[in-house]
Amino acid sequence: MQSLFMRCLALAGFWVLLSGCAEVDPGVREKFPTVYSAPASHSDADELLDFGVNMVNMTASSRTETCRSLVKRQKDAPDTGVLLHLMIGRLLSDACGDIPKILDELAAISPGSLSDDRMRKLIDIHSEALKRIGSTTKKLGALERKQKTVQNVLETKDAAGSKKEESRLLREKLEAIRSMEKQLDETSDGK
Repeated sequence: MQSLFMRCLALAGFWVLLSGCAEVDPGVREKFPTVYSAPASHSDADELLDFGVNMVNMTASSRTETCRSLVKRQKDAPDTGVLLHLMIGRLLSDACGDIPKILDELAAISPGSLSDDRMRKLIDIHSEALKRIGSTTKKLGALERKQKTVQNVLETKDAAGSKKEESRLLREKLEAIRSMEKQLDETSDGK
């Protein structure tokens, strides 16, 4: 009887230990979340906010992986819930799609298909943020093109300037050679 009691106690202790090892430190999962699980078909504002917080806490590679998964899902079977997740994710990762495309798809959502007024406000806020990111990206691209143009012009001028400098040096050398020839001629004529 005592042996049976000891076995049951050992088995219970084993299960307690096993369940305790399943999640040693719950804070670890909060600091290093894995790739976000697939979104529900029609997301509510709180779920989208949770998704955003999880994206913030992900590594860059996990964000990219999550975004690629969402983009593929949206391409294969367009869905409002996935689109809303892409909207949130695009603020944090370039891998979450093309801003103009996301904005066009968001504009096509009928207000009646949204769960509540909070969702419409969330979409409006994020749409404006995406517009600002898009215009900043365009401005940055234009500045980079201008910088390359200016750099090419400067390099051309530097090349022309170095050619002028090279020509000047060659002229000076030629003049020095002529001067030496003249001196040699004068000394040979004087003898």
